[in-house]
Amino acid sequence: MIKWGLVLAVIMMITGTINTISAKFADISKSYGADKCESFKRTFYHPFFQAILMFIGESGCLAVYHLTVFIAKRKGEEPQVAGEGFKPYFLVIPALCDLTATSMLYLGLSLTYASVAQMMRGAVIIFTGLLARVALKQKFERHNILGMFIIVIGLVYVGCSQTLPFSGDSENSGTSNSDARSPLVGSVMILAAQLIVACQMITEQKFISQYDVPPLQVVGWEGTWGLIASLILNLVFYFIPQFKSQIKSVLDDFNKDTSINMTDPNCNATLIKGVLNHLENPIDGLLQVVHSPQLIIASFGLILSIAVFNWSGVSVTSYLNATSRMIIDSLRTILVWAFGLSIGWESKNPGRIGFELAGFVLLLLGTFIYKDIIVAPTLLKLEQWWLTRGRDGKEGLIVPDEAGSASLGTSIQARR
Repeated sequence: MIKWGLVLAVIMMITGTINTISAKFADISKSYGADKCESFKRTFYHPFFQAILMFIGESGCLAVYHLTVFIAKRKGEEPQVAGEGFKPYFLVIPALCDLTATSMLYLGLSLTYASVAQMMRGAVIIFTGLLARVALKQKFERHNILGMFIIVIGLVYVGCSQTLPFSGDSENSGTSNSDARSPLVGSVMILAAQLIVACQMITEQKFISQYDVPPLQVVGWEGTWGLIASLILNLVFYFIPQFKSQIKSVLDDFNKDTSINMTDPNCNATLIKGVLNHLENPIDGLLQVVHSPQLIIASFGLILSIAVFNWSGVSVTSYLNATSRMIIDSLRTILVWAFGLSIGWESKNPGRIGFELAGFVLLLLGTFIYKDIIVAPTLLKLEQWWLTRGRDGKEGLIVPDEAGSASLGTSIQARR
């Protein structure tokens, strides 16, 4: 059982890493789309279209859920189903929160570094804790407050790594400025997205606890409602003009590119402007994907990884516990960061790396303290040492007898 849980943990970490990398890989890939100008490859910029891809993956969890119910019935076992009174439309609000947060996350990811985006997601603990205090009347323990305080300091360090000037920036800026066009704006958007995620988690907790809904069913229905909503949103955004700054940026690249085949009637600035002048153009996004092997790989990576990531995350919670799932999700930042550094996505400036590393350590430490992974075990060892000091003429930590261990465990649990 534990071995299978560890296998699931590895799967969760790998697929979570692939998900973040796939989204960033798409953001820096170039292709031609609805303009049909094959000699002009422009950066893929379709955050709301990417949300559709993610919800396709999430909605697949509903099929997995029904498959598990079918298998359980074939084996003569009692399948896990939602409690009486649950209706799928109860999850519309969490799905809308998911859609909003996902769109903001992908938009922010297109503006900043992948590792920074992953670190900034640690702010969800603060927002979730505060909302749980207000909406669910949950009380804060001392370790919760300390953990949140350390997380805030960690976020400040990560933020400073994006805003403070460091010597040698021009020599250590990575492969391209397009990898992080506006790190500060991107980080702020990701922080704001975590507030929406916290609202989603609080709403989910209410329905899951009230109706005992299987997690896979929750993810599947949220993916289904989110897919419907994102399709409608993309249609609405098609009729809303794009920001002029975004259009100007692409047209500037078009005018500077000397390799464009100007004899091609499709390679016309007016035609390209018409394609771009939509807040979201899902047709252009789809065509850019079709015309680029890199974007095809990134898109399938995004869809498959989010589905497997959600499945493995739910399974880790079942085989191990929710705390293990949280730790794994935090540790995948290391893989994202290492990958980004190895291929030049991240700034290689030692000063920035130092600030990011300090911020990451503080975020991880704050998360552990908030979840009581450090405080209670440390107190337990101190109590064991204090109550057993001097036994057999020795001082130090001595494992107590069975009765002592039970009483100490009870006292620690009482404080949790």
